[in-house]
Amino acid sequence: MEQSNQWKRTVAILFVSVFLVDASYTMVVPFLPLFLVKELALQADNAKLWSGIIIAVTFVFAGVMGPYWGARGDITGQKKNVFRAGIGLTISYFLCAFVQTPFQLFLVRMVMGIVSGFVPACMAIAGSTLPEEKVGWGMGLLMAADASGSITGPLLGGFLSQIFGMRLSFAVSSIFLGLATIAILTMVKEPPPVLKPGVSTKINPVSLLKDLGSMLSNKVVLSILILYAIVRACTMVIQPLLSLYVNDVMQGAPSAVTISGFILSLAGVAGIIAAPFWGNRGHDFGYVKVLSAVLVCAGFISVLQMGIHDIWLFAGVYFIYGLFLAGAAPNIFSFLVQSTATDERGKAFGLSTAASQLGGAIGPIIGGILGTFISLGHIMGITGCILMLSGLYVYKKQVKKA
Repeated sequence: MEQSNQWKRTVAILFVSVFLVDASYTMVVPFLPLFLVKELALQADNAKLWSGIIIAVTFVFAGVMGPYWGARGDITGQKKNVFRAGIGLTISYFLCAFVQTPFQLFLVRMVMGIVSGFVPACMAIAGSTLPEEKVGWGMGLLMAADASGSITGPLLGGFLSQIFGMRLSFAVSSIFLGLATIAILTMVKEPPPVLKPGVSTKINPVSLLKDLGSMLSNKVVLSILILYAIVRACTMVIQPLLSLYVNDVMQGAPSAVTISGFILSLAGVAGIIAAPFWGNRGHDFGYVKVLSAVLVCAGFISVLQMGIHDIWLFAGVYFIYGLFLAGAAPNIFSFLVQSTATDERGKAFGLSTAASQLGGAIGPIIGGILGTFISLGHIMGITGCILMLSGLYVYKKQVKKA
């Protein structure tokens, strides 16, 4: 009974911590262009360029460093990873409140990318703590925490910025990160690292890189990572286009910005509702079976959006699309846990971070390029076809083979 209560307590603390970290991130990132204009006195055109560079640098370094930190955590323990990332991010966000030039903000954001890895460490702790029959449910729950934090962050950030100024949002984000770090360090009990015989506890960067290369030679793991990057890119492809689409449909109405934000948030709401459900179904029927089903269904619904020209009907169908797509990440992560040894899960989640950052960078770029030639409806159709083909590929290679 005590062991049962222990993993439940661990998951509850991880849920709150992931929520706080994601809320901290989204409290400030959507407002960086305004911060550059209002606080650092940049011209609007220059702010667009600088904001793109400043946001991208964190993604780049997080993608590069994520696998290394994950592999290191397999040896030292993931709580040390949480401590490193938590303290580094807490200090970095606090320093953002005092920057005076765009270059200073760029440097601080670069450090954020280098020290990142908080959420993947939480996922790895969950993967090694949850009972096998609860892995899908737990991964879905953490995905729900991620989604709910992503929705709450902009709302809280906008509220604080309006009343107290944007610099306070950075300070509050720093406090949230500090609280999440302290909660995990003091209240989460992590199983000791399980090392293979002959593996040294000393950190050797060259050896860690070899281990990562060895993991990528595992075809199942590599296919999971590629699939996650594709799903992430399909999720992000609409972001640079949606506000323009809504503005066009509503003929430049002042409420277009608010409505486009509302529609984007629907995906997060869908994640909160559906991710734990699909995680449980993955355990009941098989993670790859459910993964293939949700990808095909999400892709089909995305294709249906090609013929929709009413904004509220589009919003409703987009929400249903989000309900199915919310099943992808928890089943991908659960399958990743199932496909890797306990002493390699840090590396696995570190590599998943790199896949996520790659997909998160590619999606908006492709969306922006395609948006200059074809309509949003056609882009949603292409995205849907990619998701359906991905689901059919998973079925053929994993489900049918099994």
